[in-house]
Amino acid sequence: MSDKDKLKKKIYKEASKDSGLKGVRIEGDGTAKTSEPELVKPKPEVVTLQHQPQPTPSAPSQIRQRAVAPPSVEAPKFVSFFPRNKIISFMKFRKISYLFSSLLFALSLFFIFSGKVPLGIDFKGGVVANVKSTRTEQVKIDDLRAVFPGVFVQDFGDGNFLLRLPLSFVEEAKALGKDASSLLSENLKKVGEFQILKVESVGSVSGKELRKSGVYAFILSFIGIFLYIVFRFEWKFAVGAIVGVVHDIVVTIGLMSLFDVELSLVTLGGLLALAGYSVNDSIIISDRIREKVQIMRGVLNEDVINKAISETLPRTILTVLTILIPVFCLIFLGGEVLKGIGTVFLFGSIFGTYSSIFIVAALAYDINLLMKKRI
Repeated sequence: MSDKDKLKKKIYKEASKDSGLKGVRIEGDGTAKTSEPELVKPKPEVVTLQHQPQPTPSAPSQIRQRAVAPPSVEAPKFVSFFPRNKIISFMKFRKISYLFSSLLFALSLFFIFSGKVPLGIDFKGGVVANVKSTRTEQVKIDDLRAVFPGVFVQDFGDGNFLLRLPLSFVEEAKALGKDASSLLSENLKKVGEFQILKVESVGSVSGKELRKSGVYAFILSFIGIFLYIVFRFEWKFAVGAIVGVVHDIVVTIGLMSLFDVELSLVTLGGLLALAGYSVNDSIIISDRIREKVQIMRGVLNEDVINKAISETLPRTILTVLTILIPVFCLIFLGGEVLKGIGTVFLFGSIFGTYSSIFIVAALAYDINLLMKKRI
């Protein structure tokens, strides 16, 4: 190697030391080539963490955990008069209820077919008259009852009276060649001076037509109830519901005859309303039984029925109690005109609740047992 090459090599070595580059080599022709520099990985710094003592549970003053509590929602409060989850064995008493209902039904039919049910003027005919006393002296209701024995008389106050005269009064007027108004005016003169405000007469033919219309109304309502329950539930529940409605109406009419409540158009409307109420309660219980049967996959037994009736019992009793409040107001504050329909609602609501609990579901259960035995 010449002196010139030695000098170049020395210069490049010094240059490489100053620049910190590695991998510089001198070729034979005196040229310098560098390779890719090696990456120097930095050494990781070791950080020592000083252990800090954690607070002990014995120092509650130093620990304050802040838990975010959810917003409090106050649940509505309901007043309950019945123990929850209480199951009553209603089906255990179904044979006793059959016997009791059969006796009531037979006794009521005896009163009905023996003619002991008091029919109002709307059905048997007669005269309804509103009269007013023109005397300054107060007329007593007993004076009118003495002149018209056996006639319904109601005092409205201020000398106003309502008289319900039977059909025999109209026939007596015809026998004397007079009309009902003339004979009524003559009899009123025995008590004092009266002004006849209104007279309504119903003949025997009209009474028969009204009775026939009432029977048709009941038959059509029973058919509609039966078809609805068959469509909504099963025919077994429909049979129980119809038997329950007939039971309620017949027993109510029998009690009306026992307490001398007239069967008129007003009380007939009350009986039709009673049929709707009784069916409504039966539908509630039948629907709960249907839900329980679906949960039990088609099993209909005494436990299912007892549980369904027990769950609806508070609603059933509270409903009838709310009905009885205005019913008592009709009986004691409504006067003679509204006393009849109030008595119908009283008897009907009580026996309607009874039949919904002890008759409808029990009949459906027994019919189901008979069908299984035949299969």
